[in-house]
Amino acid sequence: TVPAATDFGSPGWLIHYFRLRDGACADPRGPGDKKPMGVNSSTHSFCCTERFIDNHKRQSRPLSTCCVDFRKPAEAAQLGGAQARLFRLVPVVGSGGAGGGASRRHLPGAPSGPEWLGKDLSTSFNEVDFYNEVLHLRRLQQQDPPLQPVPSEQPPAHQAASCNGASVVAKEGPWRIFDFMVSYHGLARSCTCSYLADGKERQRSADLLVFRSPFEGLARPRMLNLEVGPRSLALQARRDSELVSGILARQEGIFVDGFLAPPDSIPSEGPTLDLRGWSWGDNMQARAKRLPLQRLQVSQALSALVDLRAPIAEERLWPSEDIRGRFVADNFRHRFLGAAEYSELALLAIVRELTKLLRACEEVPVPQKWVQSFLALFVEAGVAPPRSGPIHPATWVASRVKLQIFGWSKSRLSLPGAISEDERQDNELPWKIYRSHIGRVLWESARLYFHNFCAQEWTELRLHVYEVSLKSSDELIGSATLKLQKSAVETWSLPLRHGGDKQVYDNCGRTSQVVLSVTFLPCPEPSNFVGLWQVRLQKAEHLPSSSRAAVGAAAPAVAVYATIAAIEHTSLGNRQTYKRTKEVGFAEPSWNEEFEFPVVQVGNVAANVGRLMEALGQPTQASAEAMASAARPDGSLSKHLPPLDVQCDGGEAVKDDLHGAATGQLAFISELRSGWQGRGGMLIESP
Repeated sequence: TVPAATDFGSPGWLIHYFRLRDGACADPRGPGDKKPMGVNSSTHSFCCTERFIDNHKRQSRPLSTCCVDFRKPAEAAQLGGAQARLFRLVPVVGSGGAGGGASRRHLPGAPSGPEWLGKDLSTSFNEVDFYNEVLHLRRLQQQDPPLQPVPSEQPPAHQAASCNGASVVAKEGPWRIFDFMVSYHGLARSCTCSYLADGKERQRSADLLVFRSPFEGLARPRMLNLEVGPRSLALQARRDSELVSGILARQEGIFVDGFLAPPDSIPSEGPTLDLRGWSWGDNMQARAKRLPLQRLQVSQALSALVDLRAPIAEERLWPSEDIRGRFVADNFRHRFLGAAEYSELALLAIVRELTKLLRACEEVPVPQKWVQSFLALFVEAGVAPPRSGPIHPATWVASRVKLQIFGWSKSRLSLPGAISEDERQDNELPWKIYRSHIGRVLWESARLYFHNFCAQEWTELRLHVYEVSLKSSDELIGSATLKLQKSAVETWSLPLRHGGDKQVYDNCGRTSQVVLSVTFLPCPEPSNFVGLWQVRLQKAEHLPSSSRAAVGAAAPAVAVYATIAAIEHTSLGNRQTYKRTKEVGFAEPSWNEEFEFPVVQVGNVAANVGRLMEALGQPTQASAEAMASAARPDGSLSKHLPPLDVQCDGGEAVKDDLHGAATGQLAFISELRSGWQGRGGMLIESP
């Protein structure tokens, strides 16, 4: 029988049915019970041990129960394009012990402590065994302070193989890769959850996987969610070379699955507004909003992640006080870091965390089959870091940059001593692809840092204006070039050209142009830069009518955007970086956006290169001359980190870029491994 209080209008009642069928204990509480949710929600935990794993009925470890009590109802929280329902869990404060339910009371003014999230078990039932096994191993290795005692009883006979693998892991020491997984703390049963569906608030009872919130400690978190690893379970075991595996990993691709609190330059709702997605329902609407994100390249997504102009602009709205007690607006730059300085420290912290993750993957003793999982990068996008104070700016930023891996619905955890030779061979190729994807994100991050923050002299700016069409590719309207010279504030009206020297005119014969101002500003101490170019793109004038509309196309241009590329083409370096504006109306485009392109002291590029090498885990005993030589156009570091190519044609050019990028990434990771193993990498060669 099924409990009378079960909500048959939700898929959660199926979970109750399978528990009863497999001999699990039913939850006697009804949804109207006023007890807190969590460990005391039931006298028994979910004790089924026979579940279908990889289409086979296998014995698995009993599921652990979370021993934290939460208030109810739990409110829904859709974060970063997540497909599964997530709920904010608020713990009961003032608990009098695990069994003292009568002494519990809610204290609205008390500190909240740790932040928690719950994930609906009915939408993530395939990954509960993965999290449960990791939780058991973390407790055995004491990587986390356990919220409940480690079980000391002898395991049943049918769990001997799994426990044998766990004992081997415990003897060998902790896996560092567990530190990058979301902190799972067990199952909270029969939680009352509140959510919106089709514009109405609904409630139902559901079992939740309980996690420590990765957003803990961030005032306004920005999250970039990348889908990594192979996309199919049908990959066959092949003994290909590293290059072939790298090309296959490139073909599998890394996709942007979600972007929480993105900058204005990232479109997220275009297709739904054009295709009337409001009539599709909540689930289809959420999927359609991710379509523009999945078209982004990895370098574009990382560049948008560290586009931290918004928190700096918001902090400027608050008055800044000088030593004499007067509020001066210009004193802001002496008290807080600028947008470019903040981005540099955040990207350096991301490189450091990705290096740790890749090294942790290299240390896993057996290959894993982690299919279609996720890599999330977090930064603080709501507060400007202080320039001086008791905490160093680099420490302040590093404490607010996080990296976590999750999403194991199609993955399994293989342990030493519990994996057969056939399974080991079957896991080889998926594990190579997973590590290659992590290495690719690291390579792209290092390229972005090297070309954005190691320039000694930007020589010119290149502007490109594009028209946007929702049902076809973007089309270039025109381009303009400006030679940079350190002088007073100047406003430029640059004519647009197309196809070389062909000037662009509107329908009335007026010259199409963009208006911008360029200023060089010195950076106050302490700073990693001597100064920066501040470019303010104001507007575009007299743009021609859309060519698609002229020929009667079904999808006329609805918006325009611009990209600004800064070029360093000197004997000291050959670097290129670019910024992207938000999309504005085609009729009278006006952006009024500021961009910063920092420069280091001429002859002092070794300091920033040294910070990059330290973040990559490489030995930094090289001299300043060797680092400066490696950063030159023909240097060893420039060869491993080529300039960013923001324009890409189709056809054979894509194939050539695929092979070249895979080769460059493979050489870069190979040199990193040599440095990690103490064999001396060739990223920095002696002059």
